[in-house]
Amino acid sequence: MRLRLVDRGLPGRVLSMRARGLRLFVGTALAAALAACAQDAARPAVVDAYGTHVETADLGRTLHLFIWPDYLDRTLVREFEGAYGVSVSIDYYDTNEAMIAKLQAGGTGQYDLVVASDYAVEVLAGAQLLQPLDHAAIPNLKNLAARFREAPYDPGNVYSVTYQWGTSGLGVRADLAGDSTKLIPSWKLVFDPAASVGPFTMLNDPRETIGAALIYLGHSANTTDEGELAEAERLLMAQRGRLLTYSPFATSRDLLASGDAVVAHNYSGDVLMVADEVPAVRYLIPREGSIVWTDNLAIPKGAPDRRLAELFINFILDAQVGARLSGFTHYATPNDASLPLVSAELRADPAVYPDSAVMARLEFLRDVGEARAAYDRIWTRLRAGAGG
Repeated sequence: MRLRLVDRGLPGRVLSMRARGLRLFVGTALAAALAACAQDAARPAVVDAYGTHVETADLGRTLHLFIWPDYLDRTLVREFEGAYGVSVSIDYYDTNEAMIAKLQAGGTGQYDLVVASDYAVEVLAGAQLLQPLDHAAIPNLKNLAARFREAPYDPGNVYSVTYQWGTSGLGVRADLAGDSTKLIPSWKLVFDPAASVGPFTMLNDPRETIGAALIYLGHSANTTDEGELAEAERLLMAQRGRLLTYSPFATSRDLLASGDAVVAHNYSGDVLMVADEVPAVRYLIPREGSIVWTDNLAIPKGAPDRRLAELFINFILDAQVGARLSGFTHYATPNDASLPLVSAELRADPAVYPDSAVMARLEFLRDVGEARAAYDRIWTRLRAGAGG
């Protein structure tokens, strides 16, 4: 359908594309200029906050962030914007693979900062899509717990700083599961038909879901062995007919909250968000083992405003900010200075901070190198004709 654009000043006259383009350009330029003037008027010349001394003339106007949904409290965003006289523009992704693909396709120049999970940091750094951090520009890095300064995927925080950490496991509706004695902390709830307690979902995430099958079978979630991967694929293919859906974590939350799913493979904090609203929800870390993960702040190569990105990393590492972030996400903080400020209830919850015996059964996902193609092929075959 063709639209007829009419100049209100000259009744009945159709605007030429050139005239319309000029008018749009002038209007847009004027609006941008007015916005810039307003921002400059509100922008302090110097900011002493969060352990930094910053001359704002050296900063850009907008921080461009690429992150998981529901993972950053908007009040913290507004606080950062107000402190430095900038704005924050946020784009979202729902899997690490989608984020990696976008950056590999040339998206590094679109973002100042990305949030990437542990193995994704390895992939991006290996592909030379991240730039090394300037630790001197991030004074609050001293607050990061020692265990996260020498993480196996990025020893010494060369490219990344831990944002949050948690585990993957099973959310269950104890009120809908029938025989409560069957609610065992085991992957059997989703892989053994005899142990099923009701409809269940698995994460729409190849490494998490294939990893769960591998762990249940007694293998590493990072295996590159073709035979072990084939065994995991057979298990997941057998599961597929009983599966409600492969779902993103947010959809998994909704299905668990509504009771459409009695068991939901999901991340610890997302299950605990549902438990806040539905007290019958429990979070189980399977006894066979599971995934411990981190999400990390990293600066893409070609980022438009590296300095602004470093300021945001430093802001997140502030003790008060880190505690508030953890309270919002229901995930564990990697920040030693924040931990005493986190609510006692959250600190005491073994679903958030597992004990050493449970931690010993957990493993990080790692970059599997050339075997990534095998994982991708398995995932493609699993998703063909599957729900979700």
